[in-house]
Amino acid sequence: MIERKSAILLWAALAFAALFVSHGASAQSPSKPTTATAEKATESDTQGKQAADQTNSSGAATTGSFGPVETKKVSLANMAPYLLPYFNNAPVFGLPGTEVGDFRHRTQLSGDWGGLRTDLARHGFFFDLYSMSAYQGVASGGLKTGGAFIQNTQLSMNLDTGRAGLWSGGVFHVTLESREGSFAPQNTFTVGAIVPQYTGLTFPGPFFVHNVLPTEYFLVQALTPKFSIVLGKLNVLNLADPTMFGNSYKYYFANLNFNKNPMALNFYNTTSLAAVGVWTPVKPLTLAVGVFDPNSQANNLAQNAFDRVNIYGFAIYSYEIGGLPGRVWAQYNWTNKPKIDLEAPFGQLPSGANAEAAGLLLGVAPSQALPTNFRSTSWVTIGNFSQYLFVKDPSGVVDGKLGSGQPLRGIGVFGRIGYAPEETNPITRDASVALIANGLSNARPDDSFGFGAYHNGISQPLKNEIAQLTGATAAPKNENGLEVFYDFAITPAIRVIPSYQHIWNPLTAAVVKKESGADVFLVRLSLTW
Repeated sequence: MIERKSAILLWAALAFAALFVSHGASAQSPSKPTTATAEKATESDTQGKQAADQTNSSGAATTGSFGPVETKKVSLANMAPYLLPYFNNAPVFGLPGTEVGDFRHRTQLSGDWGGLRTDLARHGFFFDLYSMSAYQGVASGGLKTGGAFIQNTQLSMNLDTGRAGLWSGGVFHVTLESREGSFAPQNTFTVGAIVPQYTGLTFPGPFFVHNVLPTEYFLVQALTPKFSIVLGKLNVLNLADPTMFGNSYKYYFANLNFNKNPMALNFYNTTSLAAVGVWTPVKPLTLAVGVFDPNSQANNLAQNAFDRVNIYGFAIYSYEIGGLPGRVWAQYNWTNKPKIDLEAPFGQLPSGANAEAAGLLLGVAPSQALPTNFRSTSWVTIGNFSQYLFVKDPSGVVDGKLGSGQPLRGIGVFGRIGYAPEETNPITRDASVALIANGLSNARPDDSFGFGAYHNGISQPLKNEIAQLTGATAAPKNENGLEVFYDFAITPAIRVIPSYQHIWNPLTAAVVKKESGADVFLVRLSLTW
């Protein structure tokens, strides 16, 4: 079923893109840009001419020809190519780093389609399909031992309005996602941890399976060289709280703790309607603030939209230490969507409802209405850092790789930390740190491996309430975990990623089965089409 759906999406996307190739071709001829960023656009045009010279007689691109292209209107893919891989959370065909050679070296399995795919990208249309197949085995502990298969498919399309000849400084982004395989919670969320052990279980939503759903559709529009807006539905688990490297479960860590701050799950669904303003007052610093809808999901457009809000802001600062790049994020979120009051979560419970009440606190919907108390507001402050410790790439290519969203060859460390009030947040403090090594071997330049550890501090009022509801038979503790993975690149587009996790005191498993740990093995097959 998923293959048929993906094929339909592919042909629809190609037909849509062909319209812009035919209507936007006139925008690729040299002419004077008409916006306030004319000087920068002219520089990109010059680079685009150099890139155009690197195509062969058939129009197919050669290696190194995926830089800026000559445009009449300002193109964000020219000016800020890192944006598209950031939106996709994966490599994008038609940008720097793309290889279209033989099967062993190409970065996308389906290649260049005889030059058509390059032509589409040069006219502003970027089409990318990714599939992630995972076999998950809980070897011991947790809620349930045994295996499960999960299949994620992601189709992402980006339309650069400058390259398409429409208007300057815009990008439309659309992502459709699906999840197949073992979908019942009792067969997939089998570790019983407070945060999913596999990030793929959160897309397109924790309980959305056997459907192709739109998880993102938004417009990014640069209004001035330093100020942009983002309007539409965003995938919060992709776009918020990223570090410089190691953010994608398609290639790196599987556990969500190493891909996002776990407190995000108490405030956001996977997707959210949003309006965001982004300002870059000086080159190393970026500031943003936005209003997000806490009710949005992939299967609804605007159900109860903005009857409550998340207000989210962040500051990013990029720097170098001894020539090694690094970056820090500081973030804050406030919401007026009511949260369960963990200090006094219930009124008078019906007879025999204690188990259901404990389940509700653990995220399990009760079968009957319970007298639940709420607090009207909550907040969280989080931060992350990422720092390269060693870079193998020549110094002359580092800026270009960072500017186009490519990972550097080298060793880096990243971490996250967060705090939220314990009366409204099951996780009240958290910390994680991880080390990633990428491309250290010249014989295997696309391989990577990593090791990480995390700590999730569970709210003390939540611990007390669960102990009371279970008659002190359950004594929840703080949750800790580690993960190690190796990304074996059969080709740049085909990756097999075995990983191992051990989780101490997984919250739900500790309450339900008195388990003090879980051992989890995963093997992922990641394909970039």
